[in-house]
Amino acid sequence: MRTSRKQFNNFRQGRVSTRAEYRRQLVIRNNLEKRFYKKLNTLFRKFINVQLYLYKEFGIFESDIAAQRLNEELMPVIFLHYKRVFQAIYKSNEDKYDMNRKADEEAFVFGRSIDFEALVSTYFTSRQLVLSGISTRLANRISATIELGRADNLTLQQIAKLVSDKYLPISRTRAALISRTETHNAASFASNAYHLTVEKETGIKMLKKWVAVNDNRTRSAHSSANGQTVDMSEDFLVGGVPMGYAGDSKGGAKNVINCRCVIVYVDERDVVN
Repeated sequence: MRTSRKQFNNFRQGRVSTRAEYRRQLVIRNNLEKRFYKKLNTLFRKFINVQLYLYKEFGIFESDIAAQRLNEELMPVIFLHYKRVFQAIYKSNEDKYDMNRKADEEAFVFGRSIDFEALVSTYFTSRQLVLSGISTRLANRISATIELGRADNLTLQQIAKLVSDKYLPISRTRAALISRTETHNAASFASNAYHLTVEKETGIKMLKKWVAVNDNRTRSAHSSANGQTVDMSEDFLVGGVPMGYAGDSKGGAKNVINCRCVIVYVDERDVVN
């Protein structure tokens, strides 16, 4: 049975402040990002320390096996994070549009439960931009450093310390990059998917507007895209590249890594400040 427009006229917000909406989204994403960063940093440090212990004890490091083990540990953590992000974004939108819904209530859209497992699987298999090859690259870099140490006739302990000094700090920066980018991109995808459902199920005409931070760290292409408003079915044009939302993998690495832009979704009758 199709949901009537009248039943869900609360999607109309009246006047919408892009600054307030940006801050609302930022709070949600920052909380998710911090939790994810801790898990990733712990995972990377554990991986490096285990590999170094084995190398000091046995003098063996096989990059292919190491990469496979890291990947086996990393992917479930990523998948679980995506699911947590999707649930948080759907619930935040439900709270935003339905003030009568209880905060701890399961995320529904129009009374229908969401299959987050399926939604995450679709997202996970369609994009692994930042994560693509990370396990192999890290293992290969460790292997190259070990070979340099051998060429300099260093002991196993000296080589292990060399790797530790070089890659443990990198593990923190890599964890920060991944947690920031993947949280942002997954949250953007989830919010876009939610509002596509809004338009499809209610018949309400929804619009989406690109909002950039516009400070000295903002990409010029993203500053230029600031304020673009398109229909839900249309793409933004960001630096000449079509993107459905901020963080859309169609934009390539140059447009999604460390992006801070957000998309504001409104009923066509709303007034956006």
